[in-house]
Amino acid sequence: MKKYSINIIYSEEDEGYIATVPEFPGLSAYGETPEEAIEEAQMALKGFIEVFKEDGCKIPAPQTFESYSGQTRLRLPKNLHAKLSKQAEREGVSLNTYMVQLLSENHIKYQIQPFQGITKEKITK
Repeated sequence: MKKYSINIIYSEEDEGYIATVPEFPGLSAYGETPEEAIEEAQMALKGFIEVFKEDGCKIPAPQTFESYSGQTRLRLPKNLHAKLSKQAEREGVSLNTYMVQLLSENHIKYQIQPFQGITKEKITK
């Protein structure tokens, strides 16, 4: 069997640990201890894989740890480069720091955006 990651979280409601396998949505297992939850998840995973094979479904590849350098090369139009450089100078930071700030702020907006317009009434329905 391939090596899949297992996530563990404690559930106050269940008073135990819940294990999930990210590559198989819907797969979860309970245990009173993290070790029990992992064992149960591994058994459930074997069952999921067997059913996928029987049904002719593609078995997801395991997620793997990826390392990133933190560096990227970005080409900008000259006028945008100039505007960003001037704004960074006004704020007293490097162009790199200013661009990271802009990217971070915009990235957060995309993470929050799906939750905009959700009201308490919509959640409780």
